[in-house]
Amino acid sequence: MNARRKQPLLSVIAAIAVSIAPVVASAHGKLEGAEPAAGSTVSTVASPLRLTFNEALEPAFSTAHVTDATGHAVSTEKAKVESGNPRALTIPVSKLAAGTYSVDWSVMTHDGHKTKGQYRFTVK
Repeated sequence: MNARRKQPLLSVIAAIAVSIAPVVASAHGKLEGAEPAAGSTVSTVASPLRLTFNEALEPAFSTAHVTDATGHAVSTEKAKVESGNPRALTIPVSKLAAGTYSVDWSVMTHDGHKTKGQYRFTVK
């Protein structure tokens, strides 16, 4: 194939790649909200903690853990995807004492993509 024929073909391939890039990039589960919110300071924490994602989650492959400042787990119950909202993951916790807590999450969305993250909040 000569250089003149390659140029239009390469242009078409580049245009297709650019047009689908936003779709591919947004196909991963992303934390949209949390109760309590990331970086927040709260006086009390309602149980369960609630994490909301931008896509529906696969319950068998989605989990979260809450630990205190020393790294000890504060809940022995398993996190669960809400039955009425497949984009929400709840973590049962007992009353939390004053201190800083870390929430580590790992989820799989219905399209098979896995993501994970962490955030902290403080109880005063």
